[in-house]
Amino acid sequence: MSYALRKTLFLLLFAPLPFCCGKPGSEIPSPESPAAARAAAPRPDHFPARIWAAADFERLRKDVLWSGRSEQVNIPVYPGNTTALRAAMAESRSGVLLLSITASDYPRMGASNRVYFRYFLRGTDALTVRLFNLDQNLSHSLKVSGLVQGSWSEATADFSAAEPDSAESGPIREGERMGGLTIMAETLGGQSGAELIVDDVICFSEKAGEGNSDNEPFPRRVILVRGFDPLEYYHPWTHTDYQVIQQGLKLENDWGVARGLESPGENLKRIRLIVDPPQAVGENTRLRFRGYCRQTARVQAMIFDLTDSDNRHIVLGDLAPGLWQTVTLNFTREGVKNDGNQTEFSAGHRVDDLFFLVWPEKGGEAEMLIDDLVLYDAGER
Repeated sequence: MSYALRKTLFLLLFAPLPFCCGKPGSEIPSPESPAAARAAAPRPDHFPARIWAAADFERLRKDVLWSGRSEQVNIPVYPGNTTALRAAMAESRSGVLLLSITASDYPRMGASNRVYFRYFLRGTDALTVRLFNLDQNLSHSLKVSGLVQGSWSEATADFSAAEPDSAESGPIREGERMGGLTIMAETLGGQSGAELIVDDVICFSEKAGEGNSDNEPFPRRVILVRGFDPLEYYHPWTHTDYQVIQQGLKLENDWGVARGLESPGENLKRIRLIVDPPQAVGENTRLRFRGYCRQTARVQAMIFDLTDSDNRHIVLGDLAPGLWQTVTLNFTREGVKNDGNQTEFSAGHRVDDLFFLVWPEKGGEAEMLIDDLVLYDAGER
């Protein structure tokens, strides 16, 4: 089945409220089968190898869609957080609470995938988490049990050993695309007072069989994710803000990266990422990405602070030329306002643009590529 046809079927299935991550045209699957119940893993202690999707439910947006009900009273309490997502009772299956999420660019999963989320649960101590795999046209299910009831807690569902909902297929393979994510709870007889509220969903992958020595903490909240991996039939970005390339320049695979373009009337190249609608930053806002540059005299990252009506910038001074490397920038601590009138970049400030500006070496042709970009709140400073 082509991606175009899959997308049409997917949108027909997932557009109503609520929807499920099942095979297109199927009934809501039972949370009991085929996944065996297992204990949820705790919150990770380090930044993962790659974050490929996330949802914080703060504002309706174009790059991440969800079904459920906005919850602004019973939410995790920390600076910058105002909204969670409350599950709705499924109309076609008694006693099942469910909510669902999809990233509009259908991101590529890894070989060892996990889903982290905060939850408030009442009426059961188990949840079923499902990832819909566009390439295999089926779901992968994982039931986590022994969950806390009656207070906010955290869980991580490890899909590295999850079984597909069909004996004819296998586990998630690296590079396959996620069509959607469903989290559901089967309450005892649909009992009165049953609740499922979820916040700060983060889908990520680790390198199978490898540890992670990264000292960067796991995000408290992810504000923006960009993987630059367009579908073969659909390119959601303009051709004026950056170019997506999938071959050459020492790329690690053919998934896609963002390449800087000439800025009209200026001797520089730039990458612009539009945040639409504007999103609120956190208490400790950081930008992390993989970058590649060559023949550059200066590289500058900027975030437009809509609340203060000015850009905040950081000059990158230690990028080795001709090598892919991971960069983490702390905009709360190090971001400098362009007008020189420094103010605090507080939780709740809204941002609507990210920029990378690249000036060439004298007589050179500057090149800047970025990939796997994440804007996030790292938590307490």
